[in-house]
Amino acid sequence: MADLKTYEFDVAMSCSGCSGAVERVLGKWKNTHPELEFSTNLDTQKVTVKAPTSLPYDDIFNKINNVKTVSAGREIGNEAEPTPTDE
Repeated sequence: MADLKTYEFDVAMSCSGCSGAVERVLGKWKNTHPELEFSTNLDTQKVTVKAPTSLPYDDIFNKINNVKTVSAGREIGNEAEPTPTDE
């Protein structure tokens, strides 16, 4: 399983058409990055993306920003498999 990073983006989305545009552009990426997961929240105007570490943050930011304005983005966690510890 690929290591995943989770990002959250503040995106100017005022209607379902706006969030749909973001979903379409990210959905097309699933063909080449099947591990990619994303969700949009129109009420909070946030897009959450879980992406493989091989997919750079800047690429995700730019992909979303090409269809809707992104005012901010951040990494919100690392979803890598925990490593076992010796006790």
